[in-house]
Amino acid sequence: MRDDGEARSLFGAVGSAALGIGIGVAVLGIGFAVSRYALPDNAAAASVSTASATPVRTASPTARIAAASPTVAPSVAPTVAPAPTADPMVVEAAQGQGLRLAAITIPAGYTFTSPIAGTVKILRYQFVDGEIRTGADAAGEPTYPYIFVTSATREIKLRPGAIDRDIRLLVSDGQTVAIGAPLFKTITTGASSWATFYDNTVTAQVVASVTAQPSGNEIDPVPAFKR
Repeated sequence: MRDDGEARSLFGAVGSAALGIGIGVAVLGIGFAVSRYALPDNAAAASVSTASATPVRTASPTARIAAASPTVAPSVAPTVAPAPTADPMVVEAAQGQGLRLAAITIPAGYTFTSPIAGTVKILRYQFVDGEIRTGADAAGEPTYPYIFVTSATREIKLRPGAIDRDIRLLVSDGQTVAIGAPLFKTITTGASSWATFYDNTVTAQVVASVTAQPSGNEIDPVPAFKR
């Protein structure tokens, strides 16, 4: 009987222990469940938000500031005024018939202008039978003009080539002209009447002389034609 009582006591102790273990496990399970479902939604959300709110550092593009290149005005070549056409007149000092002369060489098509202002006088000559004749009108013979321009202080005497063969007169006898006024224009490069009258080696288109006025004294003619 003792054995049966001990056995029952043993089984009772085991059962109580088992019951206590079961109750403890149940309590733990209930506590876990309660804690699980009692957490607020914003706790989990806060966890996610915190994770997602962590800024992701991306390499910011290096700011490139293009250096403003200075505005350079286009290079403009300076406008160069064309050089004036050189006057083809060539003036050389000469002598003949006891006079100081200016031998003037000019091309065909050249307009000869007056170096002074004054009054024009024109005398016409021909070379007939070896003689210089004024006012002659021999048929077939060239007529050479002597053109005088007289001012209050000077008189210029010009001896060009033959009229309508070597030159064309642009003024008339008695006309008043200003400095630079056209007197005649060359048609050819025919020589001055000086070549026919006095010296056939002369090739200049005009032979000129100058006298002071009112004295009539001869003066150097070259400066009057230097331009």
